[in-house]
Order: sequence, then structure tokens, then C-alpha cells
Amino acid sequence: GSTAISTIKSKPIIDLLGVVQSLDELDKVQSNVEAIGYVWCHENGITGRRYAYKDDTETSKRLFQVHCFQENDAAIARHLAFRDYLRLHQDIALKYQNLKTECQLKHPTDSHAYGECKSDWITNWEQEALKFFN
Repeated sequence: GSTAISTIKSKPIIDLLGVVQSLDELDKVQSNVEAIGYVWCHENGITGRRYAYKDDTETSKRLFQVHCFQENDAAIARHLAFRDYLRLHQDIALKYQNLKTECQLKHPTDSHAYGECKSDWITNWEQEALKFFN
């Protein structure tokens, strides 16, 4: 997430990318993840992912989001390439920051619409990042 790009603004939410040997095995420990305060959301709209989040118990503000993929899933390389590309290309990182601000203003209470607002732009730059690093 944007918190991994120190030169741009981000929400105070830590996004974690977990890599596991088996999503089936991860599913078996769902109750353990929930026991430490995470809400388990299964794929949550993205095939091949497991998603969970944790909110602050006092303020209900989101603290962590965990996106888990099985090792060798193409999404892992895509996410890491996008992060690393933005770290190296400050001009593109600032464009991303501006897009995020615009989308947040358009969809202040709808996280799904906010994500959709950024989706095409991110997909385009993820592809550029993958080309850059390959």
C-alpha cells in the first residue's frame, strides 16, 4: 500500500502482503487469525487471495489489511513491482497520490467505489512496472 512509499501521503493503514505455501492450509487456521482480532473476508472479490483486516477496538479505525496469496501467484510480483516502481519514479508516485485524493473526495464513504476509481490507473502502471523490472 501507499504506506510503503514514503514520499506520498497515505491513510494510516498498514497493508501487508502475505505469501503462503497453501491457501487451503491458511483457510484451516482462519479461527486463529480471527482470535487475534482480524476479520476474515475470504477472497473478498479477488480470486486466489485471502483478505483479513483489523480495526482499533476503541476507535473502530482500520489498522491493518492483510492480503495473502499462494506462492508463485502472479499478483505477488505485480504488487511488489508497482510498489518498487513508485519508489523509483517520484513523478508517477505523485500522480498516484493525486488520483487517490481525487477518488477519496468522490467516494468518501464507499471503499469499493474508491478502489474502483483507482483500478484502471493502477492496472496500467502495474503493467509498466512489470515491463520495467523484466
